[in-house]
Amino acid sequence: MEISELFGLPAHPLVVHAAVVLLPLAALATLIAAVAPRVRHQWAPVALAMALAATLAVGLAQGSGEELEEQVDETRLVEEHTERGETVLPWAIALTVAAAAVTVVPLVVRRRQTLPAKTVTAALVVAALITGAGATWTVADVGHSGAKATWDDVSNETGGG
Repeated sequence: MEISELFGLPAHPLVVHAAVVLLPLAALATLIAAVAPRVRHQWAPVALAMALAATLAVGLAQGSGEELEEQVDETRLVEEHTERGETVLPWAIALTVAAAAVTVVPLVVRRRQTLPAKTVTAALVVAALITGAGATWTVADVGHSGAKATWDDVSNETGGG
């Protein structure tokens, strides 16, 4: 998904903020839905929708980043950011799968009384924790490396530090 401009501006900085906000929110909503069975029917679809939107935003951010990379100087920091950026999409997809499981699996458990609800809930919580923490950490790490790549050049040009 490559996009170079939005509203006459480079798309990457704009699209990235959607991913940076939506991915941790989706992680939190997925965890809440997994941990609290009483609100799961309300939170799980919201978590799944946010995870899907976040995954789309991550894909757009990667595509727009590839477009932007062709227009900027290739520095060590830009290269590092690009490499790290490739690690976000698998986590976003994993979180989306976990959110889908939190949405669907409890419905299956209700229909099949032989599945132990507590064990299923524990597995959903673990999946939400692992994918949510991984997605949140990764998007924060990539965002930090992108900020360093952007602002290090600016501070070096202006003599700051």
